[in-house]
Amino acid sequence: MAIRSRPPRSVSDIKTHSGRAKNKYEVYRNYFQVGALELERWRREREREAASSRIAGIDSRIADIDKEKKILLDAADEVQSEQMGKPEPVEKKPSGLKIKY
Repeated sequence: MAIRSRPPRSVSDIKTHSGRAKNKYEVYRNYFQVGALELERWRREREREAASSRIAGIDSRIADIDKEKKILLDAADEVQSEQMGKPEPVEKKPSGLKIKY
């Protein structure tokens, strides 16, 4: 058997083109990034539309609440002003426990 003069090959000895392409200016990468940015912008616009519609719904409900509150307070004021003119009789409530023998 002969003695080997070269060391055995490993994975690091495999020749590839991986490092050579990085030095070149690759236009397709820029187009890919532009496409990704356009998709992100589209998603953000949809988020903005959804948020603004939710805000509009909340504002509408707040306006409805204010209207209902005003109606209830006006009705309470009318009842109170009517009661101010004529006093209601106050019923006496029994105090304590009364037992008859």
